[in-house]
Amino acid sequence: MLVPLKPLIESPEQYGFKQCKKPYYDCWYRCFARGVKMMFLSKYMVDIIDWKDDDPRIHSRANCAYRDNRTAEDFLCELIQQSLVDTHYGIKATSETIKNI
Repeated sequence: MLVPLKPLIESPEQYGFKQCKKPYYDCWYRCFARGVKMMFLSKYMVDIIDWKDDDPRIHSRANCAYRDNRTAEDFLCELIQQSLVDTHYGIKATSETIKNI
């Protein structure tokens, strides 16, 4: 599972996320025109899903001002490189933990 780190949770607008419609105000989303995907962000997870016109959390038009021309996977890689997203699979790999394996 992908989990957001503190800087991303504290200011999602800075990274292009828009707040979901109520009653989903604790979630954020970002549109991706290439691949027709959405990236959802909450305090607990980051997820990439297909765009659905009838999703009650988001606006109704896929062709919008909030879209990104990159793919969702490209953007996710950028978030990981900036240390804004991490995995939740146990111990982080460091030179010390690798030596002990």
